[in-house]
Amino acid sequence: MAEKESRQSRRDFLQVFTRGAPLGLALFGAAAVFVRNVLAYLFPERKVKKYHRYLVAREGEIPLGQAKRLIIGGKPVFVVHLEDGYKVFSGICTHLGCIVRWEKEKERFYCPCHKGVFNKRGEVVSGPPPEPLVPFRVERESGLVFMYVEEKIKGPWS
Repeated sequence: MAEKESRQSRRDFLQVFTRGAPLGLALFGAAAVFVRNVLAYLFPERKVKKYHRYLVAREGEIPLGQAKRLIIGGKPVFVVHLEDGYKVFSGICTHLGCIVRWEKEKERFYCPCHKGVFNKRGEVVSGPPPEPLVPFRVERESGLVFMYVEEKIKGPWS
């Protein structure tokens, strides 16, 4: 007698596999969420950067070649009046995050912690800082000087 082969159809397999409907729905839902998250990671949403605008000086308030120190958002910034206009730099050293100071007589920024020296354009002159001071976008309008600071997007863990 020839034995009859029992073959299972796809329909029978799916019925056995999803006999408990909650199990099948849970697996399908998990797979769908996984695929959605992978696609969101590979193709992130492009967000337009937003900026905060701060009034930092009035034209003529700062003598040519000098700087003014301000605190914005709890961080120091310096407004420098140069021959080609106004520049605004972060007052935080790019070496280890120390606070720099403006030396009026030498027209330079100086980090006393590790002896980092930056010129009036924020460029590294000597010392350990690896990069120049961080510049900010500046605009002049109606005799006023404004700086723009990028709005940071806070995540759920920050």
